[in-house]
Amino acid sequence: MSLSNIISTSLSGLFVNQSAMKVTSNNIANVNTPNYARSVIEQKALVTQGQSAGVGIANISAVIDEFLSTAYRKAQSNTSEFSAQREFHDRLQGVLGDPAADSSLSARMDQIFQSVADLSLNPADVLRRQQSLSETQSFLDQLKLFHSEVQNLRGEASQQISETVDAINEQLQRINDLNPLLVKQKALGQDTGGVEGQMSDALATLASYIDIRVDKQPTGALYISTASGYPLVDTTLSQLKYNAPGIVGAGTVFPPITVSRVDKDTLEAISSVTDLSAHIQSGRLAGLLDMRDNQLTELSVSLGELAAHVADEFNAIQNEYSAAPPPNSLTGKQTLVDGSYATNFTGVVTFAVVDGDNELVATTTVDFDSSPPADFDALVAQVNAGLGGNGTLSLVDGVMSLTATNASNGVVIANDPDTPSDRAGRTFSHFFGMNDLITSDVPGIYETGLDGTEAHGMGSGETIQFKLTDASGREVTTVTVPVTGTTYNDMIGALNNLSTGLGAYGSFALDSSTGALSWSANSNYSSIKLEVTSDTTQIANTGLSFTAAFGVGDQYRVNAARNINIVEAIAEDPDLLALSVFDLSGSVGDIVLTNGDQRGALALQALETTLVGFSDAGELKASNVTLTQYVSRFLGNAGLQASRASNFEEDNMALLQEIGQRNSDVSGVNLDEELANLVIYQNAYNAAARILSSVQELYDSLLAAV
Repeated sequence: MSLSNIISTSLSGLFVNQSAMKVTSNNIANVNTPNYARSVIEQKALVTQGQSAGVGIANISAVIDEFLSTAYRKAQSNTSEFSAQREFHDRLQGVLGDPAADSSLSARMDQIFQSVADLSLNPADVLRRQQSLSETQSFLDQLKLFHSEVQNLRGEASQQISETVDAINEQLQRINDLNPLLVKQKALGQDTGGVEGQMSDALATLASYIDIRVDKQPTGALYISTASGYPLVDTTLSQLKYNAPGIVGAGTVFPPITVSRVDKDTLEAISSVTDLSAHIQSGRLAGLLDMRDNQLTELSVSLGELAAHVADEFNAIQNEYSAAPPPNSLTGKQTLVDGSYATNFTGVVTFAVVDGDNELVATTTVDFDSSPPADFDALVAQVNAGLGGNGTLSLVDGVMSLTATNASNGVVIANDPDTPSDRAGRTFSHFFGMNDLITSDVPGIYETGLDGTEAHGMGSGETIQFKLTDASGREVTTVTVPVTGTTYNDMIGALNNLSTGLGAYGSFALDSSTGALSWSANSNYSSIKLEVTSDTTQIANTGLSFTAAFGVGDQYRVNAARNINIVEAIAEDPDLLALSVFDLSGSVGDIVLTNGDQRGALALQALETTLVGFSDAGELKASNVTLTQYVSRFLGNAGLQASRASNFEEDNMALLQEIGQRNSDVSGVNLDEELANLVIYQNAYNAAARILSSVQELYDSLLAAV
């Protein structure tokens, strides 16, 4: 071997070991850098024309176990998903408070019944009446607070979704910018460890936001897609988009998270927009979506179910009894009935006028069983004739009212104790809400009593638009149904039409006994969710749209808790609390009401043990339980959701740490190993330098001998 070859060989050793020491030093410097994968240098023998030409660098790359890296990113996604949920549940539990505390919802319900029990001992005591009303209002205030906080949390989840989308876009841009550097470094045979370290950090951050799949290309570039395979970064860059609504309520229809390919320089869309919802399977984004659309929504539905039945049960008692003396007028709530409709009532009900001394002025009885009025117009005429000008019953645009002619007199509606009036499970006064104790924006219970043959009173050109989404939140279709025919049955038929309605996905049905409208999805679409995006209909002059009248969509069940209060007139005058029983046997001039009657208070007290039929609401299944038991079930379900999110977070965190440790054992920096390598490379460098020095001495000797 010539001296020139020896010089070349020794120089190659110097250069290679210098690079190796640089790689090793870089590893040591990044020993505490998160997501850093150590780099290694692979050497190769250089051979020229069959002779050794020294040593060269075959490759400098990061040590990455693809299986562990993939598992680590998956664990990151799952952990972030449940961490997001746990954060929201922690805040919700802070609002709900300790179930054992005196300020809890269950404790406030108990306080209502304690105050009512005290009231039954002396029903005429105005202070006890005020206490009962105050405890009831405190409970209702808690319902309103929880409703408001749940909607606020849904709004915050929506805002955090927007922020997470921005963070995802930032990481996608970062990965897209790093790919050309990786390709360049690999093509030049240079150290890719630094760039791969940045790429690893970007991937870890991105995986915490959304589940991803990483495909390494032969060029060294990384192609990124969702776990389901939707491309995010390949030869082009994709960007997500989400416009968070400013104000969020139960009826808010959230826009989808969309994705499109964009120009790498301007970030302007260069492809059509695609709904990404079905491709979001885990990560913080999935956790926020699940909280916004499912868990918080389900809690708000069960809260609305509770509020609706609390109001309905207390109103049933208030309408069954009377104040003593009674109010001058009773005005009901909005219903769908019209004067031309058949009454569809059974049983016997009495309408009476009583003076300020609780003495009977006039009375008339309607027997819906033996001699029913032909319709509501006939009923009004019959009652007014029976009262002989002392009182007036009227029905205007679905609102029933009864008013005493003399301002000093009051009115009473009383049922026969053996055969009370009944329509859709409610007495006459209760059905029309003529003497309600509790009021809210919407009833929450939509048992209309209609049989479907009545005219709906809606006009042509009016429409209802529905959006159907699948379990992942992806929009399946949007259907606009025009008003059809003249009866409710005609409209239900239009809704169920296979081609122009929703018949391909499910069906609506009107219960023949209660008049409640229900929706059932077909077996092929069991997980489909129905949302009302717009409704321009109006039923006659009621001011109610079709969907509002029948409570179509979760928003109407949820909003039963939105603005629930004691009726203002009763809150201001506790003497209007109905606790007395009207004496049906009394004659004109007889005292028919007693101020100290305790039977109404005992009926309120009995609600504590009365079984109530609750429907499916969120995660709570249909059941017959007491109001107190349902409060406990609601709080228990909220606690269960919080515990579930916390447990899943802990389990996935433990898995993340385990995989992270194993990944670190493979890819992490071991100082002892790196320092040993540094010594080896330094010695190799010194050896190469010594050979070069020896060759220099040989050259000097040869030159001196010339």
